[in-house]
Amino acid sequence: MTNKVSIATKPLVYSTFRFINNKVWYALAEYVDNSIQSYIDNKAILSKINPNGRLRVEISIQDDLIIVTDNAGGIAEGNFQRAFELANIPLDASGLNEFGMGMKVSSIWLSNVWKVETTALNENMKKTVVFDVNDVTAHQKLDLDVKIEECPIGDHYTTITLSSLSQNKPRPRQIGHIKKHLASIYTKFIRDKELELVVNGELLVYEPLNILNAPYYRTPEGKKVNWYKEINFIAPKYKDGKEVGKYVAKGFIALLETMSTSDNNGFLLFRRGRVIGSSGENKYRPLSLCGQEGSPRYKRIFGELEIEGFDVSFTKSSFQEDEDFEAFIQVLRDDIAKDKSFDIFGQGQNYVKPKSQTAKAKIGNKLVKKIAEQIKKPINVVIPKEDPKEGSKEVNPKEEIPKEDVTLQKPENSESITTEVGINGKKFILKIECYNGETSQNLYTFNMHGNECVARINMRNKFFDSNLTEEDIMESVSYFIKTLVATELSFVSDSDSTGMLFRNRFNSFFGMI
Repeated sequence: MTNKVSIATKPLVYSTFRFINNKVWYALAEYVDNSIQSYIDNKAILSKINPNGRLRVEISIQDDLIIVTDNAGGIAEGNFQRAFELANIPLDASGLNEFGMGMKVSSIWLSNVWKVETTALNENMKKTVVFDVNDVTAHQKLDLDVKIEECPIGDHYTTITLSSLSQNKPRPRQIGHIKKHLASIYTKFIRDKELELVVNGELLVYEPLNILNAPYYRTPEGKKVNWYKEINFIAPKYKDGKEVGKYVAKGFIALLETMSTSDNNGFLLFRRGRVIGSSGENKYRPLSLCGQEGSPRYKRIFGELEIEGFDVSFTKSSFQEDEDFEAFIQVLRDDIAKDKSFDIFGQGQNYVKPKSQTAKAKIGNKLVKKIAEQIKKPINVVIPKEDPKEGSKEVNPKEEIPKEDVTLQKPENSESITTEVGINGKKFILKIECYNGETSQNLYTFNMHGNECVARINMRNKFFDSNLTEEDIMESVSYFIKTLVATELSFVSDSDSTGMLFRNRFNSFFGMI
């Protein structure tokens, strides 16, 4: 083997790599790509040699040092020259190292000095090359020295050491993001137990997401459905009006059991088994598939799509042909939606997961406290004189509320609060509590015994199963119920039944329309 390796390009070109638009995890992923491709190319042999048959890649990130080590097939002598020449595309460009640029561009983007040590399967020599960017550009070097040492023929590994790191180096606060994105990028290889990827001593793992198993929202009492649909979609690819190939999407679309706003919702887009530009919190969330940002559908839909027919950027951070890609996704959406027996988009938008009794008790207790805090302050309002309404009747202060409203089934751990209320100078003792009514009708009930009254909030009302947060409920409903109770007390104190009549009609609608 020669003691020189060509880096065949104008050395000043290397300095431009430092300023390309890139992210740390994309740069590090290039080393993992090379390791995976080496493993795939030599899988028949490696699966027999490795104890568990898996590729192991370890990345160590320190203050001014990054070390990447693998146990793949190493860089063989016949491939060694190509590995160091910029854009020397491999003969088989169908793999993960298709551009012949990944290791070189990433190393220069991240560091000023990088060293490659490798020994290949069935070779008894370790080859070491050191690339010093400043030295190469200052002396206009077109080749580098190769240090060759004898080693056991059974060794097979590659170690890349980056030192004198650039301004693009990973910051301590980025380590968590790097782990998350790399675990996401290599989801399939980790899930299929072909790759052990370790970052700073932590083995990255695949964490499956829970899929919604629930009745269709239009038939809430119906049979539960597993909201998962496989995708195998093919569309013609045209150029200049002629079909030149196929666009393909394979994978699945599903609904999350628990809605997510940033991490779990959205799609992972794959090409050749690795994620392209949609890892971590940056998942692909097109309007056509996911709906409006922030909507229930947006928070529930997720999936994986293996895409064929589109090129990718050389940093593998995005698919190319944006307009064609968007049009393809829209056609894919239409194909999914045509299955009327599996309305996944409608379910994602409209399904409301019933809250547990514990969750409802928690909301109820907070609501009771919030209302009590607001209503105990003296209330003085001017009530305009109104003409008597035909059919009105005097209220009986001791009139019992309907039977279904007084059947108390308190949620576990529910609480009640008693407070004094002042309405236009009159004092009332008000007890506020939550309960489970016999039906979902009625938001609250109200019962009077002299100047003592009880307001009970029905936690079975469908409103409390809505997608509103606890904060939304506290701020809006507490003020709302406080005002309704105060209004009814003012009517009762004037022996007027209008408040009760309004409440009964209001309760029949609230949460039901």
